[in-house]
Amino acid sequence: MGAAGGAGGGAGGGEAWAAVEGEEVETSRLRRAWRLGALGAKVTGGVVAERLRQRVGLSPSGEGAPDALVVSAKRNAADAARVMGQLKGAAMKLGQMLGADPDLIDPEFAAALATLQRQAPPMPFRQLKEAVEGRLGAPLHEVFDAFDPRPLGAASIGQVHRATLRDGREVAVKVQYPGVRASLGSDLKNIEALLRLGAAVLPRERLSGFMGELRAALEGEADYLAEARNLEEFAAWFASEPFAGASSIRVPRPVREAEGRALCGPELLVMEFVRGVPFAEGVNALPTAEARAARARLFIEAFIHMFHDLHRLHADPHPGNFLLDEEGRLVILDFGCVRPFAPAVADGVLRVLAPFWAGDAAAQARALRDLGFGGKPGAPLPTPEEIAEHLALILAPLARREPFNFSTWRVHEELRAFLASRLHFIHLAPPAELLMYLRVVAGIKGTLSQVDAAVDIRALAQACCVRRRVG
Repeated sequence: MGAAGGAGGGAGGGEAWAAVEGEEVETSRLRRAWRLGALGAKVTGGVVAERLRQRVGLSPSGEGAPDALVVSAKRNAADAARVMGQLKGAAMKLGQMLGADPDLIDPEFAAALATLQRQAPPMPFRQLKEAVEGRLGAPLHEVFDAFDPRPLGAASIGQVHRATLRDGREVAVKVQYPGVRASLGSDLKNIEALLRLGAAVLPRERLSGFMGELRAALEGEADYLAEARNLEEFAAWFASEPFAGASSIRVPRPVREAEGRALCGPELLVMEFVRGVPFAEGVNALPTAEARAARARLFIEAFIHMFHDLHRLHADPHPGNFLLDEEGRLVILDFGCVRPFAPAVADGVLRVLAPFWAGDAAAQARALRDLGFGGKPGAPLPTPEEIAEHLALILAPLARREPFNFSTWRVHEELRAFLASRLHFIHLAPPAELLMYLRVVAGIKGTLSQVDAAVDIRALAQACCVRRRVG
């Protein structure tokens, strides 16, 4: 959204607009449902074909052979990514969330969906122009002196363009895809049916919580007026310096009006344009290890304070949402998905740390149960010793008072090997209210893994425990 881009074309249209290619966003609920249903039918047909192949000996069968549904899902992963990217909305958000977590679904399927993390196919010129002008209630040239037809980013709910207002201010214009907001309810129903069919792709035990997480994320992101309020609140909060270094964090503010017209509405958001480079790229370009560590530490501190002090969390940790600006400040973009948390939940997360540092397996297991981790009554749960071994893997960055470099941490391979022989860990399901938090943590780890910087994470965590009076 705020990455530096090329010069924009004139706001009135013309050759620059016409040269921009894109894919029409499907607005009909019926046709959207049909396309999702067709994708499910293709996976089902693939299951039948694979089972026939196994019967005639063209594919391995019997004990240890891959399930036909898994094989079919993998073969159709590219088609799934293409359909999700074209439909946008709930379908694309689903693909992004699945593709962002290789521990949630099969790694090969996740790799195919990961393409949706980078860039979705944008709207074509005609549809984009109609969407912007319809929400402004005016032609582009009456509000903008220039409007770049090339998107800075095309995401699940809308796409962002760089523009210049007639008074000379540079802005970023976020416009929602037509029909996406109205189709969210029906899309979610169709997606849940598709995921129930594909239980081998997303474990059935995780489906209910995952759908609740998906619904909450989409409902927040689809309301751009709520996002405008979030931008103002977080910009003011960081400006008030609640912790050392907060003044080095910048959040772009919305631009509410220009030329006597309201610029922000439920499906249109105009905000300050911020020049910068992607966070990982900017940090890695810094000349000293100390400078790189300072920026990485600031990034971690921002999320610690949002969750544990403000109890409101920026819940879209896509790497493209973080920049370093020309003054070296951390820029946080896209506050469409902000989740509130009860203070008791955030403090409960901290209560896992003291027994972890003390090596008390029984207390670690109790802390997780107090947070709501568990499963169906009677389901076999891991032993306290197994839980402690698992936490030792995933909490390795907090284990010792010494700098930790995420770029050298290869936890996924260790986790898969650990869980492969402990399938009962699937019953240690997290509570629904922590699903989004855990996904944010995974996203933070993903961003930091691209940065060559070492930070004493345990020192930051202990300081937070002292501040929150959690022993």
